[in-house]
Amino acid sequence: MNATQIDTMWFQAHPDREYRLRRQTAAEVARWPVHPGPDFDPWCIIRRADGVMEVFALMVGDTWDDHDLELELFFDSLRDAA
Repeated sequence: MNATQIDTMWFQAHPDREYRLRRQTAAEVARWPVHPGPDFDPWCIIRRADGVMEVFALMVGDTWDDHDLELELFFDSLRDAA
């Protein structure tokens, strides 16, 4: 089972959520044009509406709030930066 299928299952199990925050898999990170350094963890936010994923890296040990409003604002800021 790949990460996209797991995301779909997660959204089915959480029908009240519009965004999912999770760490990226090694296979997903392998597609990054520039890999995060050893001091960074690769993360992603997935939007339920269309399955679009935005990727980012945080310093090891840092976290992000897992609430739809915060994730939506951060997701939008990542989209605008691209």
